[in-house]
Amino acid sequence: FYAPFFGRENEANKTFTGIETAYQEARALAKKATRKPSALSGALYKDVWYLPAGDSWAAQFLEDAGANYLWKETPGTGSLSLSVEAVLERGRDAAIWVSPSQYTGYAEMAEGSRHYSQFRAFEEKKVYTFARTKGPTGGLLYYELAPAKPHEVLLDLIAIFHPELLPERELYFFKPLE
Repeated sequence: FYAPFFGRENEANKTFTGIETAYQEARALAKKATRKPSALSGALYKDVWYLPAGDSWAAQFLEDAGANYLWKETPGTGSLSLSVEAVLERGRDAAIWVSPSQYTGYAEMAEGSRHYSQFRAFEEKKVYTFARTKGPTGGLLYYELAPAKPHEVLLDLIAIFHPELLPERELYFFKPLE
């Protein structure tokens, strides 16, 4: 948006094209996966579980990473607001759980709600958060940098859902819960 004001349109276009190319290459890599592990996302706030709707950018990342997001067929681009019972019914056996709100550890999650331990991904320690990756001023890097680095988000998710495709990948935004 600002590039024309500073006479840097070519540089901006080159940067954008580089990011777009990196994202498309990562997406093509994910298509080589032979399975689609099931995915759960979100967490409880008070008595409501918030998770991405099927047409949201978060659901698109999961689709592009080769995950089977269990709410992919729900309409909407924002968040769904569900009961814990509804999430347990569909997501109890999800293989992997990403973006469990602000949580950074299993003990913290268990304190937050006794229901979390009812999920297979929690029991098998397959929960990944972006809340453990902070910048120099303490802000979450995901919120600070992910909009400018969607390819890094996608590569992280591919490494989480298909580690065989990126065995050397050091996760950039997401980390396993402690």
